[in-house]
Amino acid sequence: MPQKDPIDLIKEQSNRVEGMAGLHPEHEVFKHWYTETKTILEKAFGSKSIHYQNFLALRFREVSVKAFASPEIDKINAARYKKDLENGKNILQSAIKELTLDRTLFKKLQTTPRTVEVSLRGEYFVSSGIQEVETIQAIKKAFEGSGLTPILGAETIKKGESIHYRIDQIKQAKLGIYDLSVLKKADVLLELGIALGLAKEVTIIYKKSSPLPEAVKSLNRIEFENLSDLTEKLRKKIG
Repeated sequence: MPQKDPIDLIKEQSNRVEGMAGLHPEHEVFKHWYTETKTILEKAFGSKSIHYQNFLALRFREVSVKAFASPEIDKINAARYKKDLENGKNILQSAIKELTLDRTLFKKLQTTPRTVEVSLRGEYFVSSGIQEVETIQAIKKAFEGSGLTPILGAETIKKGESIHYRIDQIKQAKLGIYDLSVLKKADVLLELGIALGLAKEVTIIYKKSSPLPEAVKSLNRIEFENLSDLTEKLRKKIG
């Protein structure tokens, strides 16, 4: 299992909360997020910690017995789900603050780990601008062993699916890879804008010497010379 900084992991889980808003407790994307968050908090602070226990106490629904299902119960459950998502994000923000303070104010007596072992699950989105088989294979090779599986935007377009379908794919993915080597691909910029609006983790890739818009130069980006270079740099970023 890869070793990762718990602060980075918790920030990622916090950033994904917005993408959970339109889902429900039984949705696979939410269940993956919930399980991963619980595991990260337990490994970073322990099962008896306030952060872990507070997160464990969140129900994300008022009534779970299907025999009582009704439009009114659905509304009550939806309200509870929304409220507990907000509470969950607050718990994660509090956890980040404690980890940060632990490293800055109590360096000699640090009680929280600098890294934790994690096994990622879920999916990553590959922008529709990445259509070359060789490039897709280079990206897949970088993600081997990560536990993440690809969602190919190019295949979605070939199937004639609407932009709303791609929005759902970007929303459910843990992160996205966007190739800006060719800026004429409007769909890529649109997908990138959607991902940023959803507070998703994005990585821009571009061939060496390709011009980049000033607006994206502050984002995570990888400049590569060839496909082997791309695979290596992506693999290092994933950890």
